[in-house]
Amino acid sequence: MSNVSWGDSFDNLLNRIWYQPEEVFPVDGIPEQRQHALWVPVDYNYYQIATRLKKLKLDACINSTTCLSTTPKVEMVERGASASIYIDNAAYRSFIYKKFHVTPVEMESASVALICLQQRVPFIVIRALSDLAGGGSSDSNEADIFAPLAATNSVKVVIEFIKLLPSKSPKWSPM
Repeated sequence: MSNVSWGDSFDNLLNRIWYQPEEVFPVDGIPEQRQHALWVPVDYNYYQIATRLKKLKLDACINSTTCLSTTPKVEMVERGASASIYIDNAAYRSFIYKKFHVTPVEMESASVALICLQQRVPFIVIRALSDLAGGGSSDSNEADIFAPLAATNSVKVVIEFIKLLPSKSPKWSPM
């Protein structure tokens, strides 16, 4: 069974996706003088603090019978992406990696990143991935099965990150 209709040509809709910078109006800028951002760097100091979490032990099982095949770990990524689409397509995941050198793709952090950029507030994104964006078995439902485990591990990492923060708030310093 296929989701492709019969006919001479097929449109996979990927040619309708475009990438564009967002308009940003910095809080300390001149009104109506916009800047553009396709990439928003995380705070350098927060990134350095987060590197200290690499050896944090994360949970691998959601119960006594359902465990991940590999042990989850804290990873630092060079570049992540946030979009308004859920990716469950290995070919598209590979394409955006080749085009933009993006490893994780998620749907929530762009809005936080853009507001932090506009307001000059330091930020970092901490995510726990619950699926392989189309890289797993078509028979499995990784996101539904492992989302609770990903959430638990994400909370664990955030709590440990907060414990490492200095008592005085650092100034914004993009990477």
